[in-house]
Amino acid sequence: MKKYSRFNMTFLAVTLPCLVTVGLFNLTIDPYGVIDSPEIPRLNKLRTQKFHNVRLFKAIDVTRVEPKTLLLGSSRTDLGLDPEHPALENEQPAYNLGLVGPNLYEVKRYFEHALANQPELKTVVIGIDLFMFNEYKINEVDFSEDRLEKESLTAQELLNVTLSTSAIESSAITIQSSMDSDAYYLYRPDGMRYVYGNEPNEPIPKKFRGSIKGLRQSEGYYKKYQLSEKFLGNLQEIVDICKRQNIELQIFISPSHASQWENLRVAELWPVFEEWKRRLVKITPVWDFSGYNSITTETISKDMKNYWDSSHYRKEVGDLVLNRIFDYQEDKVPADFGILLTQENIESHLAEINAQQEVWASNNPDVVKLVESLQP
Repeated sequence: MKKYSRFNMTFLAVTLPCLVTVGLFNLTIDPYGVIDSPEIPRLNKLRTQKFHNVRLFKAIDVTRVEPKTLLLGSSRTDLGLDPEHPALENEQPAYNLGLVGPNLYEVKRYFEHALANQPELKTVVIGIDLFMFNEYKINEVDFSEDRLEKESLTAQELLNVTLSTSAIESSAITIQSSMDSDAYYLYRPDGMRYVYGNEPNEPIPKKFRGSIKGLRQSEGYYKKYQLSEKFLGNLQEIVDICKRQNIELQIFISPSHASQWENLRVAELWPVFEEWKRRLVKITPVWDFSGYNSITTETISKDMKNYWDSSHYRKEVGDLVLNRIFDYQEDKVPADFGILLTQENIESHLAEINAQQEVWASNNPDVVKLVESLQP
């Protein structure tokens, strides 16, 4: 027994200091930004690993910020909507709770999480996309119910971000990125993602080809699609909650590039896209920024002003979206950009988009050919 006791004491004497050292190291670097450790230049200033842990750090961030204005949606919201937009100045703080590749259930649960931690929520803006309503769009692997509607990290997640091998690797990457000033996607304290240096890491036309092909071939996006009654019901739940709690709710269809809408046509999803819009307006009026307008039809080139790729619009476009929704400096918004869809105007609007598509396709045969060439 004495031998076992000596072994245990020796083991603890060796391992405990190691665990404490590892824990303190990861707490100091805080690669996911969930401990709220200070940012130190050339050490942890560039937390590049937050992009790969969006659902983790934003669940914590939103409890700290306690926003009165919430911006929800997919990565298009994450990268395109600015919580500091002047139209939101009367309902600050605002927080961008956009997620990467969510379905509508995930969006609803993060909305409920934010509301549980901030009962004084006043304004909610949701950017929605067709893929978010796909029956085959399962929850992302980093989604966890356990972390939601709580004020802090669970015990398990605290262990994960301090003592796991992945945390050690993330801390090492963070240090290296901060020392070399090497980063692409980073996040502001208000949850908005931005491109470090404001330059794409590869030519925009190449990124267009990648995003068009990727959405077409990815499970849960356009490769296989069925409009989900469950996810439509989740949207209805959000609308009902906002009505009960007197929260201003604005919902909009994201202004992806025209090539993305052509992608839907090639994938034979255009009828589904139209039916989706019909179902949406039965739930609530929705702002539509999709289709073929002076913003979405920008010529694809290496010097684009409106888009990072076929799916993601830039902050400048997001600013126009918020201008239109909140009647702010509307003189700066192109007249053809954004229309409020209702059950009364949905059919005429769909007919108009179809007419615009024919004109656009006739004038842009090279883009049509590009999209068709990327068909699997």
